[in-house]
Amino acid sequence: MRVRKIIGAALGGLLVLTFLAWFHAISQKEPPATSRYLEMNERIDGARLGSVAVAPADEALTFARYRTPQGLRLVRVEKYENGRVLGTDISALQKAGSVPDPITLWAQSSYEAIASQAGPAVALDAAQLVLPFDGTETQIAMGGTYREHAKETTLEKPFVFPKLRPAQPWNAPVPVAGALLDYEIELGFVALRPVAQGAGKESYGLVLASDYTDRAVMLREIDLSDTHSGEGFSRAKSLAPMPVGALFVVPRDLRSFYKKLDMRLYVNGRLRQIALPKDLSWDIDQMVQESFSRRNRLYRYGEGQVRLPIGEQGIPARTLVLSGTTDGVAFRPPSGRQLFIGVVEWLASLRWANPRLVVERSLTEARNDKTHLQPGDTVLMRADYLGFLANPIVP
Repeated sequence: MRVRKIIGAALGGLLVLTFLAWFHAISQKEPPATSRYLEMNERIDGARLGSVAVAPADEALTFARYRTPQGLRLVRVEKYENGRVLGTDISALQKAGSVPDPITLWAQSSYEAIASQAGPAVALDAAQLVLPFDGTETQIAMGGTYREHAKETTLEKPFVFPKLRPAQPWNAPVPVAGALLDYEIELGFVALRPVAQGAGKESYGLVLASDYTDRAVMLREIDLSDTHSGEGFSRAKSLAPMPVGALFVVPRDLRSFYKKLDMRLYVNGRLRQIALPKDLSWDIDQMVQESFSRRNRLYRYGEGQVRLPIGEQGIPARTLVLSGTTDGVAFRPPSGRQLFIGVVEWLASLRWANPRLVVERSLTEARNDKTHLQPGDTVLMRADYLGFLANPIVP
């Protein structure tokens, strides 16, 4: 009897201490997230917002499309200045009956023929530019490929997952729709033809790409026992639109060209990310190799399952390979304090079969602190040679 009383008293004391610790924890707030980019205090100005460098034709071919009452037209871009795009209409180089598209033209012609093709001079407002290529419904995405982003999100190694979203125009609005919405800037590699397993160094087109993410879905669905499996990422990154830049670039020497890019993302004009593809831990060839090694893997997607878009002929032409993002995102992993509160509230809920409830405290605080994208925000992405994205965040 004495032992039972001692045990009972000890348990009672433990419960009281746990309650007091929980009460103290919920009365505290997380310190504001720091970012080396915010500390730079860089803002985008009007001159940089309307102009980007365009690669010379002997280094890379730059394409854009615009729409007329007669249909789409394809332009070889030569200048992008003060919100105006100057170039040559090369639609006539493409075979009759096919929709103007840089990937179709690439299959029908050659680098030299496209670079030398004459045609009517074109001057367009950037607002007239539309999606620069016809893409696929499912893409291949990378996570953890920049070491600084892996460090800020506690990832230890890169991984691959399918993204079920087609590319959309550079200025498409992005709805919050109740999500804990985060931004990411990425370099997109677009397959110019089917990519077979074990193939040599293929050529790819390049686009500036976004990867908007619902962090609440990601935290609730991630595989806590193997965060590098890619589980939970597919649906979290497939709910919002995926705008890409209006310029489609095919370099003569892809592997040296993309490593000199400097891609920057701004929220409401203030710098949040600088992505330098030279810092990627996987190059494009390893990304493809890693994708093939997972071609038969099933990824949970809601109540169903999905695979990477790799068929009998390999990766289909027009598939976008998203190379991953750098640090500076809004998301921060749950802190020790938040996890403690989450564990206590999960145990008190008696819903022990659902351990994912542990992350709810961090999600609630992120919503209350409005650290993620809000309606009325504007996300701008810019890179010389690749152009712009300008996405209004809407309800």
